[in-house]
Amino acid sequence: MEAKRPHAGLVLLAGLALGAAHTADLLFWTDPATGFATAGPAWARYAVWLAALALPYLPARRAAAQPAALQDQNRPLGVCMLVAGVLLAAAGALALPAARAAAQQPALLQGYGYPPVVVWLDAVLPLLAGLWLAVYGVRACVGFGLARGRLAGALAAAVVPLCMLWRLAWRFQFVPASPARLPCTLRVLSAVAALLFAVVLLKLFATPGLPCGHTLFAAGSGCFLLCTGLELVQTLLEAARGMLALPDLLAGLGLGALGLCGLVCAWAACGPDATDADGS
Repeated sequence: MEAKRPHAGLVLLAGLALGAAHTADLLFWTDPATGFATAGPAWARYAVWLAALALPYLPARRAAAQPAALQDQNRPLGVCMLVAGVLLAAAGALALPAARAAAQQPALLQGYGYPPVVVWLDAVLPLLAGLWLAVYGVRACVGFGLARGRLAGALAAAVVPLCMLWRLAWRFQFVPASPARLPCTLRVLSAVAALLFAVVLLKLFATPGLPCGHTLFAAGSGCFLLCTGLELVQTLLEAARGMLALPDLLAGLGLGALGLCGLVCAWAACGPDATDADGS
């Protein structure tokens, strides 16, 4: 008897509900200048965000171990990866002039307390990760996917989780002392979700046939809920208020597109299992 799968539609509905609630929260109950909540406790928001990150792991054991939809060609995943890759690569490319200026004039960074190599990493890692996502997004569209095994080495693929790890560290240093400032903390949590999903995505492409569908559903759902349902909304509102530089805007949009990759993977993990098809 076929195992009962989680309902991927619930993940989509949860993401839409989180996005709508977060939009209302930012518009009506959060100070845009400071990030402090003007109504309700901050811990209530944190509880919802942490639940969005952790709860998908509960039904993940019922997901397909090897999703059949991800065995070779998957155009929705390829398109989402391509969009995320282009946005992240553009964010990194636009940050290169600032890195070059910091290398030529280190005095520009004296007030921040970190060396020029930090600025270079913040530009180069998104650029390389975006290029990898774009290349393998195209391959996922045309069918150079898991069954064919035409994949780069794990060292090249590791640039994506490395980029997300750096994004997490970069955002964590800007978290203020007060936990009541909401937008900064949300960015840290969404970076955690992106990192978890990037690691599983690396397994998906670098080790064809590995039964990682359970963690793919959980990490993909969490990435969609945090990066698309929450951070993408916040990024668009902050951009509309003129609070973001163009590289930061593109990076936020890129993470939102990466969350859509997570939704596609979670949706595939709710479908048929390739091992069941082989057994039949």
